[in-house]
Amino acid sequence: MVPEFEIYPGVDHWLQFLSNHHVEELGLESYDIDQPMPYHLFTFDHLAHLYLTNVQIKLPPAFKGFSSLLRLELQNVYIAPWEFKKLISKCPSLEYMDLDDLDCDTGELEIDAPNLNLLASLADFATFEPYEIDWNMIEVLGKLSSLEADGGFLQFLARGGVPQKLPTNLNHLRVLSLSHIGFEHIVEVKCALCLIRSSPNLQSLKIISEKSSDADMETTTRYLKAQQKHKIPLRRLKIVMIWCISGREPEMEFVKLLLLTATALRKLEFGSAYEAKEEARSNMLKQLVSFRRASPKAQIIFRDNGYPLS
Repeated sequence: MVPEFEIYPGVDHWLQFLSNHHVEELGLESYDIDQPMPYHLFTFDHLAHLYLTNVQIKLPPAFKGFSSLLRLELQNVYIAPWEFKKLISKCPSLEYMDLDDLDCDTGELEIDAPNLNLLASLADFATFEPYEIDWNMIEVLGKLSSLEADGGFLQFLARGGVPQKLPTNLNHLRVLSLSHIGFEHIVEVKCALCLIRSSPNLQSLKIISEKSSDADMETTTRYLKAQQKHKIPLRRLKIVMIWCISGREPEMEFVKLLLLTATALRKLEFGSAYEAKEEARSNMLKQLVSFRRASPKAQIIFRDNGYPLS
């Protein structure tokens, strides 16, 4: 990683020099996001991994693409929607993409990556204009084997309303990780359940909760209790990890719903939040033990240490 590259006057010449060599991994971090990336960056023919932080991307007209790029990580990056579409469409081998604080103005995000199997850190998508969930995004999700997202991305997906299930199943999705989920926010909970129900082959689910004080717990609790009557079976889900739980009613009703529907569950790993008091932790454990389980082999592991170690 080359930090704050603009303090080096010859960085463009340096990139030109490197582009003539077989560089496979490159990371650049800018000090000023208003400065576009040097055009020589886009002439690297052998890049397999590219990491860009705090930069602005403007593709040169003659950009031919990164034919060998497997992994792309963009953090706090500004790029116009049409430029993003062009960049991704010219990376035919792309398998992993991490988008953290991506700034695309308010344009509609399009992803054309036929080999993509892991999409991560989808943050700050709630700032996009409200459209219905478009087919492009559903098509992308349908190709993934692993998805890592946060509450902002769930709000993004829920812009046009949240169905019980997506129009088409996410048949390839095996691993789903959701961070900073506010269980009091009914939109985020509905969208999380929509993704889970739409993934018939889901095997591993990891959720990190985030406490919010400006939400309606009662509404979300009523919704989750109503969902427990449907008992849509999750036949392949084997491992569930839920962390930073404070014992609030929506959190526990969500766990109860999973236990009632995950017929192949092997392990539920449950971690309390650091701020949870001893009485709250004791009540959580009592509730967990009392909940009915659709899987007789389901093992409940209660960890009193906040965040997961990995």
